[in-house]
Amino acid sequence: MRALPAAAVAIALLGACTGKGPDPYTDDKPTSGRVVLIADEGLRPLLERQEQVFEGFYSKADVDIRYMPAADLLKAMMDDTVRCAFGSVLPGGEQEAWLKARQRVARNIPIGTDAVMVLANKQRGLKAMALPALRAMLRAGNSWPTWSAIDGVSTERVALVFDGNGSGIMRTLADSLFPGEAVTLNGTTEPGAAAVVQRVAADPNSLGLVPFASLSDLDDPAIRALRDQVDLVALSPTDDLAHALPPTQGTLADGRYPLRRKLYAVLTEPKTGLGTGFVSFVAGHKGQRIILKQGLAPQQVPARDVEIVQQ
Repeated sequence: MRALPAAAVAIALLGACTGKGPDPYTDDKPTSGRVVLIADEGLRPLLERQEQVFEGFYSKADVDIRYMPAADLLKAMMDDTVRCAFGSVLPGGEQEAWLKARQRVARNIPIGTDAVMVLANKQRGLKAMALPALRAMLRAGNSWPTWSAIDGVSTERVALVFDGNGSGIMRTLADSLFPGEAVTLNGTTEPGAAAVVQRVAADPNSLGLVPFASLSDLDDPAIRALRDQVDLVALSPTDDLAHALPPTQGTLADGRYPLRRKLYAVLTEPKTGLGTGFVSFVAGHKGQRIILKQGLAPQQVPARDVEIVQQ
């Protein structure tokens, strides 16, 4: 074998000693490396399970999901380190201009359907309410909302409680009940759905408004314990309470529950990397089964194979 010149050997050794290895944030692949994603904090239970299963399948993958209020998602999306955002809000003109300047495109991939869940104190005995009544409470303006919106006579004040400042539920209610209007919603906030449940359970004059996704997994004992503390209020799109329905997997899937919200993965990754791999997993067969198991309505109902054995 022909010997290399001494200088060439020195250069090769120097490169081996000082050269940097692969950067997991830039050299990632669909099933390996590291990636930073952002998400509506109301989707934490769903996405934590997705991340757990995905990383269980792909041991070299490190998915870093950072949760925040939905109001902060679009701003945070304009960061070169972010590859994907999970939520119910799609990018607007400012985000599209930012992406265009960087020759990137946002792909809006629907993954399922969530809803606004209304919670009442058990002492109140409120099992159903009309959407027009909720609308009246939310836009009471300078006057504090009262229970008269429901029963026509009560002057007791109602405390509408959201799961955090800038919650995605606020955006859903504004878009659904006041389309095209600049409206300020009545209400106070608590840090997360569990805190809202505790507030409503302690105060008969409170109504909680939280993401269904935060309390939909009835296989989780902690979720069942939270739901047992309050009443889940059925909603009717009209004043006829005979049509009132609670949010369930079925009423979300067939569109009968009136306060639904579509969930999206907004993928802005400029290459086919780990962000693409994780989104493909969530939107694919295994991820959709996880959404189904969580009690939400998946975008695509996974097929179920049944084998009939004749004996």
